[in-house]
Amino acid sequence: MAATGSGIRMGPASTLAVLMMIVLLSCVGAQRARAPAATPKGAVQAPGLLLPGQPATAPALAEMAPAPAPGFDELFPPCDGVHVLYESTFTKKIYPFLNVTPWIQPYSFQALATLTNMGYSTVQNWEMGIMFQHNEILVDAGTAVLADGQKMPVDVSNGTILTGATPEDLKNAIETAGNIKLIQRKINILGTEFGVKTDPMPTNINITDKDYNCSAPSFRGNNTMWVCCLEKNRNITLSDDEENYLPPEKGNITILYDVTGAYEKNYMATVSITNNMPVTRIDHWNLSWTWQEDEFINTIKGAQTYEADIKTCVRGIAGRTYSEGPDINKAASCALRPVILDLPTDRTNDTNLGMVKNCCKNGTIYPAIIDPKKTTAAFEINVYKVPPGDDDITHVVPPGDFKFGDGSNTTDGYYTCGKPRLIEPTVYGDPWNSLIHRRSAVKTWQVTCNITAEVKRTPKCCVSFSAYYNESVVPCRSGACGLPDKPPSLVYGEEDSSATCDRNASSVLLPYGALTLAPVNRTKQIKAWAALNRRPLPDPLPCTDYCGVNVNWHIVSDFAKGWSARLTFLDWSNITYPDWYAVIEMPNATAGLQEAYTMNATRLPLLNNSLGDAMINNTFVVTGIEGYNNYLMAAQNLTSGKIQSVISFTKETTPGIDVPLGGGFPSRIWFNGEECVLPEMVPINAACRSAAPSALLTLVVGLIIFLLSLIGCDR
Repeated sequence: MAATGSGIRMGPASTLAVLMMIVLLSCVGAQRARAPAATPKGAVQAPGLLLPGQPATAPALAEMAPAPAPGFDELFPPCDGVHVLYESTFTKKIYPFLNVTPWIQPYSFQALATLTNMGYSTVQNWEMGIMFQHNEILVDAGTAVLADGQKMPVDVSNGTILTGATPEDLKNAIETAGNIKLIQRKINILGTEFGVKTDPMPTNINITDKDYNCSAPSFRGNNTMWVCCLEKNRNITLSDDEENYLPPEKGNITILYDVTGAYEKNYMATVSITNNMPVTRIDHWNLSWTWQEDEFINTIKGAQTYEADIKTCVRGIAGRTYSEGPDINKAASCALRPVILDLPTDRTNDTNLGMVKNCCKNGTIYPAIIDPKKTTAAFEINVYKVPPGDDDITHVVPPGDFKFGDGSNTTDGYYTCGKPRLIEPTVYGDPWNSLIHRRSAVKTWQVTCNITAEVKRTPKCCVSFSAYYNESVVPCRSGACGLPDKPPSLVYGEEDSSATCDRNASSVLLPYGALTLAPVNRTKQIKAWAALNRRPLPDPLPCTDYCGVNVNWHIVSDFAKGWSARLTFLDWSNITYPDWYAVIEMPNATAGLQEAYTMNATRLPLLNNSLGDAMINNTFVVTGIEGYNNYLMAAQNLTSGKIQSVISFTKETTPGIDVPLGGGFPSRIWFNGEECVLPEMVPINAACRSAAPSALLTLVVGLIIFLLSLIGCDR
């Protein structure tokens, strides 16, 4: 290449080099135009900005923002009540591995239950019912507890009710401006079930509030169930911050747990038990419960604990907390589930153990018809708290899972108790006997116990009927009080009775004198009486009644203006009954009751049962006379204890009563509050039985004569 006056002149070689460079640069430029520069790592590219040569394509799927999850209202239909949701969230096979029997393979499961108040009213002290179906064992429920107070783990295969550890309200959205924290409760459930690999679901869920009706359960997929519980009366309610007291409940037995004094580390409580049953007497009551926060009873007055169980305090958190006092080695009971019994009457004025109003009755609580002043038993306890609730004077949690029993029947489930209900504090009369000043409990919880309909106890007494117009006695039913394999006492024999009597045969008629013979000595009388009256006997003979107390009702006389009966109590047991009583129901005769000659007999006023329902006013009560026959003595030397009296009735207030045809016999009898088994029939009046054919014959003969007279007239 050489310079000239007009410019640069290139030779052939230079020209070729320049051309090659131009081509190379053109290729590089084209390549850059086709491939945009890479975005530096971590840099954000502005949306919609295309580099030169970049095609206008949609962004990759990974670069798009995720769609929002559907809201609660989009997943479930509207509910203007309480929405109850149950979601199965996790299932895992756990030991032992039972590959041969997979239907009993245990699995750990987790679930989430959610209550959302979408209605108008606040739900006070919410409770959620879950009807499990896979033999579930509930291990943990987060901040919720079992409504009956049982400790977890617990078998909930028949369903359970969950509630807040302390009474909690589920407020409504109207009064909280939709604050989800106040209108919703979530319950994290952990447990064990058997046989279901994934999503073990219950059969039903609900809230137990009586003011709500819950729908049938609906499902979403295999792991979600919900119901909508609607209010019966839709009224907007605004609650306040005060404690919500529930109305008292009615029941057979009511228990009040009154906190009478609150302190930082402990509190004083008075526990009272009231018998509300109209005729039933409670003997040898006992009470137990489960502490919710490992409390212990330091002292007790008016009753006694069955066991101190000091080791529980010494080895537990109580021993570490109260090493400097009080002396836990002297605690009345450290048991997680203490059992409390009454004291004998001679401890009533004991300054260390007694001196509590309504205490020390030897476990007996009477119905009001016998003595209104003896319907309640009470005792006082000093309860010590443990961390973390031991530094708050206002922190008091009542015990739960109350159990009530009487006598030897402590675990038969005859009484079923509900959970403690916070009610208006009990008001007491002032200890200084002021006419105006009153004191109230700090807090009061009520527990109601009712007789369980499904549990039937073996009767303890039976009834026989007899009358002056029939020589035979209709005895107690065969096996009226059970059919034990071995005789309960010598009055029934010494050998196995099941092989020597017919368990299915009805009882046979007896001569009146056989009633006072011990059952073991009646066989000859039964056979002789059957032979005399030409009646067949089953072989073997029917079993006896096996009742400790026999009641005989005998019609003594029947006149135009009145009649009388003899009432006899025979005690064949080894138990003496002090201050006994009997309640007798006679719908056709009670209004005519006049007098009992060696007993006290009183017509009862209109009674209410334990639930407040009126009973028919057709009963009267008989009791012994103090110092004369108020003790029914136990059997001795094959001879029964015996008390009897004649009772007279007038017909002026019971016109039309037919004594022999049933009007003169009781329809029900209770002895000491327990109903006795009635016989199969009433004695037959032989005169009435023979008169009936005569009357029929007279009627037939008269009809024939009348027809013949008509025929004669036609002729």
